[in-house]
Formats: sequence, structure tokens, C-alpha cells
Amino acid sequence: MTRALVAAALFSTVGLLACSKEQPAAPPAPAPAPAATAPAATAPHDGAADSGKPKMVANPDGLSLADRIAKRQAAEKKLADQLAVEENKRLLAYDKTKLPLHKQVFADIQKYRAAYAHAKTKSDVEKIRAKQQKAIEATGKKMATIDPKGGNSNIVTDYDVMLNALANDYPDALEASFDGDKKPLEEQSAELDKRQKKVADWLAQVKAAKK
Repeated sequence: MTRALVAAALFSTVGLLACSKEQPAAPPAPAPAPAATAPAATAPHDGAADSGKPKMVANPDGLSLADRIAKRQAAEKKLADQLAVEENKRLLAYDKTKLPLHKQVFADIQKYRAAYAHAKTKSDVEKIRAKQQKAIEATGKKMATIDPKGGNSNIVTDYDVMLNALANDYPDALEASFDGDKKPLEEQSAELDKRQKKVADWLAQVKAAKK
């Protein structure tokens, strides 16, 4: 009887152990879900930043673009006028120191031009041209002594143009006029008239200028 009870107890114990080995382990408990986080604050929307264009800034002086351009142009003109006045004074002061030479050169130029007024034929023109050639060259050398370095006299360039015209283009145009072509002479005469007036007006200013 006792053996039977012991055997039954052993059988029961072995059965329980076998059952415990065959049953699968319980799955682990699922990890808790992460806590919801608040969305990050976003910077205010800036259309200028998205487009890559700089922001418009109000003009500190309160002027419109057109007004600012007009103001700048007025300032530039004022400066240019001041510089022109100063340059005019400088040229007047220089030419005043050379006034006797100016008078001689200008008188020669007027004399050379007046000589052609007596020409009636091409032959007359050529005679006058030949007669005045050396005199014109001498006047050119005298003219060069007025402003040797350049940029100091207001009318030396005009002298140079007129002397060259009287030695070449003017007599050529005069001869052409005898053949009926009047246009070259009209152009040469207009150019000489314009430069002679400029020289005469300038020399009057030089004479009146104070030292």
C-alpha cells in the first residue's frame, strides 16, 4: 500500500514536470508607446526669404526714386558749373599773359584771309597761296610759342585750324567756286567765321579780365 502511494506520487510529479516543459514561455509585455511630443514652433513665414529677394527698406530721406535722381543730377550740374567757372578763370589768366602774341597771330590770320578776296581767277588764287605760304608758316611758329605745352590757352587750337585752312582747304574751295561748285567755299567760310568770332570774343574777355 505504501509503495503504491509512493509510486503514484512520483508519477504525478513527473507528469507535472513534463507539462511545465512543453508549455511555451509567456511572451514579453509590449514596450510602452512613446509619449506624444508637442510640435516644434515654426518661424513666421517670410515671403522675401523664400524668394531670395531682399526686403524693401523705406528711404531714410523720404524722397521718391525720381526725386533722388533729380537731386543727384542737380548736384552734379552745380559741381560741373563750378568747375567750368574755375577753368574759365584759369584760361583767362593764362591768355592775358600772352595777349600781345594773340593780337599778332589773330591779325595775321585776318590779313591772310582778306588777301583771297582779291582773287578773280584760279590763277589769282595760286599766286596768293604761293605768296602767303612762308608767312603762314612763320605765323604758325609764333602761335606755337603761346602755349608750348598745350591745355593753357583757350584759342590756340582755333588759330591752328584757321592757318591750315587758309594754306590749303580755303584756296581749294575758292578755286572750286570759279567752276560753279559753291558748297565747299560756303562750308570753309562758315567755319572761319565761327572761329574768328570765338577768338574775337575771347580776346575781348581777356583784355577786360583783371590780373
